[in-house]
Amino acid sequence: MKNLKDRIASVIEKVKKDGTYIDKETGRKCVKAASKIKYFTEEFVGEIGIVTNIDTHEDFYIATAKINTPEGTLATGHAKVFRNKPKSFELAETFAISRALSFFSVMDDNITSKEELDEVGVQLEKEGSSAEVIDLPNKRQAMVESTSVEYIVDKIKSVKHLSELHFLKNVKFAEEFNDALQNHPSTYKKLMNAYDVQRGKLKQITAGAIKNG
Repeated sequence: MKNLKDRIASVIEKVKKDGTYIDKETGRKCVKAASKIKYFTEEFVGEIGIVTNIDTHEDFYIATAKINTPEGTLATGHAKVFRNKPKSFELAETFAISRALSFFSVMDDNITSKEELDEVGVQLEKEGSSAEVIDLPNKRQAMVESTSVEYIVDKIKSVKHLSELHFLKNVKFAEEFNDALQNHPSTYKKLMNAYDVQRGKLKQITAGAIKNG
């Protein structure tokens, strides 16, 4: 799909304008599920759809949401909400959609939305709206660093979720990966090695969490 990276970036920008929230304990940032759904729908209506299904159990709902195109599913999200909570059915569906959108790269640092973190009592603080003072020389240097191989490898090694890893490869640094593939085989090998190693680690962590859960 043409300009998918730019269109996702545009959605993320609009979502962040509605508010970015910081987990006081971890420092990680999240955004609102409602904003993610609103701006995704506005941007991709008629092209990419959201399909949901909710399984009812005795004490809880399990919702599944899929980001679909005519060619197939692009991302999937799941959510479990206990039925004793107010509007638990609606919450399960909203949370599943939000997580599917995170795996589609509509997210900030955290794949979990503000609403989900509110639900479990995580202390959040809205990021300040004061104007940021930018040191232009430093900003230019950051732009240069963002295209360096070592910078990308360090970013890959630092992510803690598979969705973030996919976002780096397929959205944020997609141009760098494609350029390396076409013009710099040794660089591409280095990038893919870092990606594959981190993906393996994160899959082991995810599998362990599922097994223990």
